[in-house]
Amino acid sequence: MDNHLQNTFDILSSDEKRSGVEERWVSFQPYLLSKGYRLRPRYQPNWVPSWKTNTDLCVSDCEDSKDSMPVRVLDATRAADNLQVIIKMLVPEQTEGQNELAVLERFSSPELKDHPDNHVVRCLDSFPIPGEQSGYFIVMPLLGGYRDPPFRTLAEVHDFLQQIFKGLIFMHENSTVHCDIASANIMMDSRPLYNEPFHPVYQTLSLDIQRRIYPKYSRLEKRVRYYFIDMGFATWFPDPSVPRLLTGKLARILAPEQKINQPYDPFLVDIYQLGTVIKQDLIPLNKTLDLLKLLAEEMTRSDPSARPTLAHAQRTMNTAFLGLSGVRYRWPLTH
Repeated sequence: MDNHLQNTFDILSSDEKRSGVEERWVSFQPYLLSKGYRLRPRYQPNWVPSWKTNTDLCVSDCEDSKDSMPVRVLDATRAADNLQVIIKMLVPEQTEGQNELAVLERFSSPELKDHPDNHVVRCLDSFPIPGEQSGYFIVMPLLGGYRDPPFRTLAEVHDFLQQIFKGLIFMHENSTVHCDIASANIMMDSRPLYNEPFHPVYQTLSLDIQRRIYPKYSRLEKRVRYYFIDMGFATWFPDPSVPRLLTGKLARILAPEQKINQPYDPFLVDIYQLGTVIKQDLIPLNKTLDLLKLLAEEMTRSDPSARPTLAHAQRTMNTAFLGLSGVRYRWPLTH
């Protein structure tokens, strides 16, 4: 998907000249507005740079001088309620995106969407991309990186892991694998932490990028929710009689069995990838998080059959945290 768009449209821009990628979104602006979604000023067809009409403004301070590099995703505002959203262009390719819309719609269905263990990003809306055969726009809530702002306590790390384990177990119980679990594909709805909206691209800045903004609450004061995003490599196995095996080696984190071009169990790949995230993202945060080393080592064993089940790994994780004293559990982390 990324390569297709980059090969077709240039990505070079300047303050006042939009890139080809940006212009593609501009061409869809009237259509997206007709569907109820507003784009920011830079992506309006009749855009005049704000510093051209007010010469007192410094170009670098103007929100509309910033290129969001929207190769396949761009933020928008839902006109009905001013909800900040992300719109993704989905054009399925042979190696990616074949099941993405179906998986998102399934986990956003009335039967599954409100389940407390469902941590698949919500599909709020979808509609065809004009002129793009099999292409769809997918509308999802605006989310932020799960490590921004940083974790403050072990209790916050534990809550994150509890949610992510429950979410992945829920996917597996519903015969679905993610197959691309990585730092970039785990997000957080951080809105409860702030008392004002943040900029969709520069999330430490106000909407007009004039001020730096800071969280008003911690993750314990206002509990946040974490989500898996990017179902481009996800697969749903609706038929229990069909072998639950895959081939292919496209993912941010590759398990050893994916590198030998043989059919593999993708459910065990998910376990490997989540273990790698724990090993790379969490354990280095603080010496105390060495308590997760054994868990990460077990989840990332080279032999897929030697990895623990998700349920077993979840119990190991919870046991590690339950062994901490209350003071240590809530003591501030030093980064």
